[in-house]
Amino acid sequence: MNSSPETQSLHARSESLADIVERVGAGTVAVLGRREAAASGVVWRPGLVVTAAHAFRRTPAAVTLVAADGARLDAALVGIDSSTDIALFRLADESALAPVGLGDAAALRPGHTVVAIGRSGEGDLVASQGIVNRAGGAWQTWLGGHLDRLIRLDGGVYDGLSGAAVADTRGAVVGIATAALSRSYGIVVPASTVTRVVDALLAHGRVARAWLGIGARSVPLPEGATRSAPAAALGLLVTSLVGGGPAQKAGLMVGDVLFSAAGQAAADLRGLRDALAAHIGRSVTLGVLRGGNPLDVHATVGEWPLERRAC
Repeated sequence: MNSSPETQSLHARSESLADIVERVGAGTVAVLGRREAAASGVVWRPGLVVTAAHAFRRTPAAVTLVAADGARLDAALVGIDSSTDIALFRLADESALAPVGLGDAAALRPGHTVVAIGRSGEGDLVASQGIVNRAGGAWQTWLGGHLDRLIRLDGGVYDGLSGAAVADTRGAVVGIATAALSRSYGIVVPASTVTRVVDALLAHGRVARAWLGIGARSVPLPEGATRSAPAAALGLLVTSLVGGGPAQKAGLMVGDVLFSAAGQAAADLRGLRDALAAHIGRSVTLGVLRGGNPLDVHATVGEWPLERRAC
């Protein structure tokens, strides 16, 4: 019996998705926990595998990875960045698996089809198809990590698919999936973010982030209060100080309004972190309003402790 054009089109689409899963899946592994697969992982570069850090209560110094046909490979921890939910492992045999082909998450729009591709503890490919629910600009995670773009899926992430490759309909990997950065939706950590974090972990074993040791909230600046800030601009009202932190040591006080840092505007905590990012360990000038009067405060920028969530 001849099939209809609609059936043929559906079959062709199904075959195309299966081909993408198989092709991308060659660069995916299962990451074993104590007894079973804790997550999926992606061969990002030759000899380097990224996965979801939250899959482990405590990230081990070494793991066993399961590739196609159940082949087991040893890998050692390079470093983790919990704030972006990325853990990086190095394969003992760097030539064992070929890396995936990377794409650009900036091209994704709401409604685009994507496929999460991982692997089971037995070595079988696993996949989940969905659509992009939301695509926005740069986004800060609840742990202070910086994602180059917010890419939200239309549902959650199945068990074992955190750390999986997320591919577009051309088969390019646009990021990795995680269930840890949103309570209700799966999040795609963009490929550009993963690459940036991988570079930092390879260089330093961690991702350093600027820290002053303040709690703050955005407030309007009084008109004409500063020469550098336009009318109705925002500043940061300091609501708390960490004892012994860089801000307290510099003489910043609760009630001060911070409006600039290192010559850049500080309208919110994200803007403040961005302004300080390149100055860890160095002294910067903070523009402050105290009692309505502008003054300069000189502070040495610290490195953000993982247990802190303020700047």
